[in-house]
Amino acid sequence: MKGNKISSFQGFLKLTKRVRKSKTNSFTTSIFSLPNELLITEVLARVAATSVCDFFNLILSCKAFHQTANDNYILGHVSLDKVPVIPWRSPKQAFFLEKCKETGHPEALYREGVVQYFSFAKVGEGLNCLNSAAKVGHVGAAYVLGVILLCIEEGGEGRRLLNYVKSKKGIGESRKKFKDVINRLWLNNFLEPKPNTCPMQAQHRRKQRWPSDDDDDDDVSCEACGCHLQVIFVCNLLRGIVTY
Repeated sequence: MKGNKISSFQGFLKLTKRVRKSKTNSFTTSIFSLPNELLITEVLARVAATSVCDFFNLILSCKAFHQTANDNYILGHVSLDKVPVIPWRSPKQAFFLEKCKETGHPEALYREGVVQYFSFAKVGEGLNCLNSAAKVGHVGAAYVLGVILLCIEEGGEGRRLLNYVKSKKGIGESRKKFKDVINRLWLNNFLEPKPNTCPMQAQHRRKQRWPSDDDDDDDVSCEACGCHLQVIFVCNLLRGIVTY
């Protein structure tokens, strides 16, 4: 009688193990049977866009995620908040940032454009990167590119870009981002503002106030004067005239 009880209990344990193993295999199979598109859009892409640290941890946790991690869509949307502007001390971060730039990542292109234009003085490459980022909607890139173009030529594309930034309520955030990037660089290329050609600038100047980082509307009704104010702000910032 006692032997029968022991035998029955051992049988129960074996059955329980088989059930658990079956559930585990079923769960594992269900994950690996998911299509790559679903893994990219619903898991990796969302995590990557939120936190690069969580993204790296995730791809190390699963072979399927690791194999999909180099997808251009994911690298084009990964958050770069924790990645230095120029990762001097980390070849891995530098390689990762370069991969992001190659996929057309807007923030990576923006950073590269600012670095190339203002630090390495490679004007053409800097403008190309900023233009590529601005074309896909990077407001900070549109702001910097607009200011640069207004220092090269009057009106035209530069003014259109700054009007676009203002329409997105992105003036204040664009200033903060630009200040944050150039604070980490050796500056070797500067901007010189062109004269303000508005015939009523004296009257408009009375209504102006110096732009703060939180402003998205500088109370300047004149488009030309408003754009010129942004140009002066950036030019002074580059030469260290503006208080940080």
